[in-house]
Amino acid sequence: MEAALAVGISITVIMLSALVFDRLRLPHILGVLVAGMLIGPFSPLAGTELFGINFSSIIITDPSLVATFALIGSALILFGIGLEFSIVKLSEMGLFTFLAAVAKIGIVYFAGYASLVALGFSPSASAIVAAALSFSSTPIIIRLLEDSGKIKRQEVQFIISILIIEDLVVVFFLGLLSNPAQASEYSFALSILRVVLTFIFAYLVLSKLINKFLALVAHSDELTVLATVSLVLVIGYVSEAIGLSFSVGAFLAGSTIAGSPHSRRIEEIIKPFNSLFAAFFFFSIGLMVNINSVFSNFQLLILFIGVGMGVRFAASGTASYLAGFPGRNACFCAAVFLSMSELSLLLVSQGTANGLVPQAFLGSFAFAIIASSFMSAWLINKENELYNLLQSTLPQMLINNLRVLRSTALGMRRAVSESSRYYNVIEMLPSISSPSQHDSLSVREQLILTTKNSAILFVISISCYLGMFFAQIPEGDFLNSLYIFIFTGFMISSALLLVNIMSASSAALALMARSSRGVRYHAVGHAVTGIFFFAFCAIFFWAYSYTPPSLAFILALPSLAFGLRSFISAAKAFSFNGSRL
Repeated sequence: MEAALAVGISITVIMLSALVFDRLRLPHILGVLVAGMLIGPFSPLAGTELFGINFSSIIITDPSLVATFALIGSALILFGIGLEFSIVKLSEMGLFTFLAAVAKIGIVYFAGYASLVALGFSPSASAIVAAALSFSSTPIIIRLLEDSGKIKRQEVQFIISILIIEDLVVVFFLGLLSNPAQASEYSFALSILRVVLTFIFAYLVLSKLINKFLALVAHSDELTVLATVSLVLVIGYVSEAIGLSFSVGAFLAGSTIAGSPHSRRIEEIIKPFNSLFAAFFFFSIGLMVNINSVFSNFQLLILFIGVGMGVRFAASGTASYLAGFPGRNACFCAAVFLSMSELSLLLVSQGTANGLVPQAFLGSFAFAIIASSFMSAWLINKENELYNLLQSTLPQMLINNLRVLRSTALGMRRAVSESSRYYNVIEMLPSISSPSQHDSLSVREQLILTTKNSAILFVISISCYLGMFFAQIPEGDFLNSLYIFIFTGFMISSALLLVNIMSASSAALALMARSSRGVRYHAVGHAVTGIFFFAFCAIFFWAYSYTPPSLAFILALPSLAFGLRSFISAAKAFSFNGSRL
């Protein structure tokens, strides 16, 4: 098939699919992906005939015929993301928005990475795909919010802030992938340094040169379009030449223009071209999807959908709840964040091009994006049903723990906002509710809850440590495939154990302080708690001596800190001679 015919067929099919999905009130991106799947070399319509049209004659068998358009499309997608990004916007988000983004990305990343490694995939492929699973789609989410009439809700500012952070993280990953470090930490450190220095140069030097250049062509729309596209391509290829990816260069082109007085005008002028070429990128991804291969790798597809939807829902809802939103609002945020990012396709395709990710991953990932977007569109109006379902199914102990964590997070937020010199920046955070009486627990309830937590976490820590110990002996070879889960479970459960023991001891001492007993009893209580934590230091070093891969000695640091704090409190209690702590 000739290239001109392939382009003509592509544009026609893209237009028809976009029209169909527009009538279904679904994002056009999904329609373009489906169109690529139906008209590509692996099309299920091959060999069929309808209304006298033989589909075999219009199927594009060579995706490289539209590869150039797809390349320009990927560049313009990143350029558009860059136009929405600026250092000022980033500084306005506030600390707790960043923490919520870290929590959401971190939970999904770990779940994806651990699952892929456990299935036998390489660490590099697992890391790339796990990162791709962590991000949500900005254009799809905005379209869903607009179509559902929820774009004015109070959570939207928070959602968009998280999406901006995620887009920036994707670009950073693309920069690292452009020249992947093969084995050494030294090479990886150099890759990070190269990305950071390039960003600094772009914002401090390149932005000023671009602003002067744009001022020369600002009088003409035609010249502005040509200048913008040439800047995207030139900076993209220069970025590629210095060891970064073409996509990173396109992002930097947009981001450096974002601070220009011409940025809004350029965004409006370039928008039609962006839509056309971006459609070619998603269409080209659809061309690579082999439906038969996707369902033959059913285990991989289930993992993508399970992590990309199930874990993402839990992580997004938890992060939103701890950021201060009530339960129902957190369920809404979780449903919105379900849609997996189209930029993740760029990440996975870059990994595939570098030979780090198997080709089969790309098709399964594109299919998972379609599935997650449909699920998000369905759940976005069902926050009440989701909230009631979670209230009735989640264990009450877990709900109480989340309430305590939320109250603690909001208390920290208030403390920071009241004492920080950056008070005005923090006040720009999305408005959130204050903790209600329903969220707070009494001291006695906190003592019971943290004691139960400690008992459960102690059992989990011991079980995980025994799993690591037996994984070292020949009879425990079957545990090697689960080692990443066991190790992480040990580290997390042990750290949480220490925190819960400290909270339980604080609650117990608070109850003692309310009694008629003297302050010396409180001092003894603090001293006993300190001895207890120093004993934990010795236990963790002993555990490390028997199983070095456990890295148990790291856990001695919080144990030591808690022990010292307890002894200092005991000393203060004696020195105040009868006053309450």
